[in-house]
Amino acid sequence: MQAVLAHVTDRDRYLVRLVGEHRVLTTEQLAALGFGNLTTARHRLGVLTRLGVLRRFRPHREQGSAPWHYLLGPVGAALLGAEDRDDRRWAPRVRTDRQLALERSQRLSHLTGANWFFVALAARARTAGGGELRLWLGEAEAASYHDVFVSALSRGLGPRPDGLGSWAEDGREVTFFLEHDTGTEHLPRLEGKLPRYARLAEALARYGRACPALLFAFPGPRREQSARAVLRALVDAPAVRIATTAANPRLVCPAGPVWMPLSSTAAGQVRLIDLERSLPDPWQLARQQAERELAATRTAGPVYPELDDLDDLPEA
Repeated sequence: MQAVLAHVTDRDRYLVRLVGEHRVLTTEQLAALGFGNLTTARHRLGVLTRLGVLRRFRPHREQGSAPWHYLLGPVGAALLGAEDRDDRRWAPRVRTDRQLALERSQRLSHLTGANWFFVALAARARTAGGGELRLWLGEAEAASYHDVFVSALSRGLGPRPDGLGSWAEDGREVTFFLEHDTGTEHLPRLEGKLPRYARLAEALARYGRACPALLFAFPGPRREQSARAVLRALVDAPAVRIATTAANPRLVCPAGPVWMPLSSTAAGQVRLIDLERSLPDPWQLARQQAERELAATRTAGPVYPELDDLDDLPEA
């Protein structure tokens, strides 16, 4: 271990932690996160693989070759465990059965696609400046957003977003849920997702908190147009702050003017950071009332919203 540490840089530690936290990242993604060019990234990642800090695989493709996909290696898990003073935290990420299951999972492209969204934001902050990715949580970690979300999710009643993030720019910040669409899911399934977000928004309002914006990222303009038509027709759409985009994060950064607020009738696109202004909060009055009630009872201890009425949520 000590011999390996002599070869590990601060950048290596940063990238290894990202791989550990987000399960799998490709060569291109890691290059965007920490390197000036792809050749340097390939060389350094090869070194980290030989040291056992990372391990990698290539998914099978019918045509062409897939990029290397990097997972946490046993030495990388030990390295992160030492930094965190927790020997057990990273051990499940390097279990052979779990890593093989991920390699063969039909959701692998969905996971790497969702990761691209956040990679593009982090790369924009690193290379262009003027912005900061303050929060990047994957599907499992998004449950830790706050107590109300945890309570609903732990009972199988909350939404299961593909990610949760926070982007800061121009002295402002926007927090959002991400629903990443690869084009393979039937659009009617949106009907099963939206009620959960609507009920979460209602519960958060009663706790005096705003529900994050809900961003749907689609693989192309035609898919986005079809999905917007479906979303507009859903009865729960007015209860959730929704925006859509068809931008490929490998080519166009999601921080740019690529978002179309569902509630807006005006033509044109807005930047990610402008969504807070472009998506009115339908629960603002309810939140203000809840904040006043919480302030009046603060001396009596914490007050939590009633979540019993979440029991009738439909299964996704």
